[in-house]
Amino acid sequence: MKIDVVYTWVDGADSEWNRKRTVVAEKLGARVSSNANSDARFQHNDELKYSLRSVYQFAPWVNKIFIVTDNQVPSWLDISHPKITIIDHKSIFRDQSHLPTFSARAIEANLHHIEDLSEHFIYFNDDMFLGKSTKPTHFFTKNGTPYIFTARLWPKKREHHLDRSKLKGRQDNEHQHAIENSRILISKSLNKDIHDDFRHTVKPMLKSVLYELEEKYNVAFVQTSKHPFRENNAIIPYNLFGFYAIAKSIAKVKYLKTIHRRTKKLNILGRTVFRFNFTYVNMSLENVQLVLEKINIHRPSSFCLNQYSDTSPKVIEEMKLFMQAFFPNRSEYELK
Repeated sequence: MKIDVVYTWVDGADSEWNRKRTVVAEKLGARVSSNANSDARFQHNDELKYSLRSVYQFAPWVNKIFIVTDNQVPSWLDISHPKITIIDHKSIFRDQSHLPTFSARAIEANLHHIEDLSEHFIYFNDDMFLGKSTKPTHFFTKNGTPYIFTARLWPKKREHHLDRSKLKGRQDNEHQHAIENSRILISKSLNKDIHDDFRHTVKPMLKSVLYELEEKYNVAFVQTSKHPFRENNAIIPYNLFGFYAIAKSIAKVKYLKTIHRRTKKLNILGRTVFRFNFTYVNMSLENVQLVLEKINIHRPSSFCLNQYSDTSPKVIEEMKLFMQAFFPNRSEYELK
């Protein structure tokens, strides 16, 4: 079974890219929220370099690595390496009028169009990392069935599930709306309510199922693809994939324990049953350094370092030092 890795990446400091972003944002005006167009959403701190180091060190079995960008190439990346392929947005967006785009959702709605992409692939954001050695069977069963990584041992129905009007406070954002849009779409079309919540981590996926979803829910895919920035009426293609795969029993749900859990019972389970574990780091929280220390101690199988608009420059520097220390060895994917 060949398993590829797909990244989405942007250099938010690129002046030409920023010129395009400004032109589109001014044209759309009030339709673009400050959250959707925040500089922090597009800033990179060389996370991709260290994420690739994590794949090189902890998933050497990966077949190919595709990096999807908008006419950009990281200065340190060796694009001549046989495993590395840069994919420009123009080569995967069937409708070129949807470009340029500054929405990860729009890009994700077109990832399965990558030429030569294998049936089995794992989607990474560039701020997602592997923390210890992995096997293909951590992501897919021996029969090739993908795992859907969930945040709970058992699904829990929440007030806002299937009802966007119940989203309140910090939940009332473009991201959560897109999750619930995806959930509602599956509920209405398949008459099955899926209440699982997914971990924000690496995502095993099947190309054929994405093509199936694109055909079945074409209106939603087009609506999402054509939005240059995040909007409330989009879907999240991975969530649609996950809800659909669970409803159709073509994926296996796998609880992904976080190292934040403090109860002794869950920690024992984490060392035995749930050995493939995870942590998510909100880089705007005050206790970031403590969480980074936990990652060093517990070495989770995967983790995400998510920058926010209010992440301080001091924390960003701490994150850079952490990545350098955690992944000190250069990978073959970097220029010498």
